[in-house]
Amino acid sequence: MSPSSKDDFTEFEKLLKEKISPFEKSVHYSSFLESLFRDLCISLEVEDLKKINNSLTVLLSEKQKQEKQNKAKKKKKGVLPGGGLKAKMKDDLADYGEFDGGYVQDFEDFM
Repeated sequence: MSPSSKDDFTEFEKLLKEKISPFEKSVHYSSFLESLFRDLCISLEVEDLKKINNSLTVLLSEKQKQEKQNKAKKKKKGVLPGGGLKAKMKDDLADYGEFDGGYVQDFEDFM
C-alpha cells in the first residue's frame, strides 16, 4: 500500500492500528512504541514534532485525571473505632453558669 491522499493515510492508520493493537497487553509494548515513534519522527520538522508532542501531552493529562478520579472513587470511608460512631467531647462548663457569686471580678483592682 502506498498512501498518497488523506483518506489513504486514514485507511493506512486503521490497518496499522489493527496490526499493532493486539500486542498492547505485552510487557514490551510501551518500549516498542517508544522506539518506533522515535525512529519514525527523526525525519519530521520541528513544528510537526511539536504537534505530536502537544497531542501526547494532552492524552497524558487526560489519563492522569481519569486515574485520579478512579482512585478517588475507590477510596471509601474507613470504619471509625467504637462501632463507627464519632466521639464528641462536650464542654460541660456552661452548665455551671458564671461562678462569680454575684460579685464583679475585677482583676485589675487587686490592691
